[in-house]
Amino acid sequence: MARLTHHEVKMYIVKIKVDKSEIDGRGVFASERIKKGKTVWVYDPEHDLSFDQEEFDRLDSDEKERLHHSAYLSPWTGLRISPPAGDPANYTNHSTENNLSVRYDKSVSPELYFVANRDIEVGEELTNNYHEFDEITRKTKPGWAKEVDAN
Repeated sequence: MARLTHHEVKMYIVKIKVDKSEIDGRGVFASERIKKGKTVWVYDPEHDLSFDQEEFDRLDSDEKERLHHSAYLSPWTGLRISPPAGDPANYTNHSTENNLSVRYDKSVSPELYFVANRDIEVGEELTNNYHEFDEITRKTKPGWAKEVDAN
């Protein structure tokens, strides 16, 4: 079921700001030095949105368009997962020279999370490689999801 509550909590767990990006429109920038290996964003089911197909189909076209840019399909739940509108995570841009990497460890988060893959300086744009989502979900998805893919 979608949770449309918009808490003041932002799921980046480091200090960040949203500003103009040279990559695409707006981006997320470090407001503090971030050490390699530090977890920087974690899914929170009380904050982030989750939609099944029926809920997604009932959304208006503007919200569907936003979700096409910010949501991913969870192989663990079969739900679309997205930060709510206004959350800085919506502005995390793609780069093949990304400084954030996607991880999955159910002892850390029931969904994907981001860690710094190198030291990041104040003012640097935080980026991830969107293709890592596909790779990490392929490697870590539960058996039931792998069985569905094979059929």
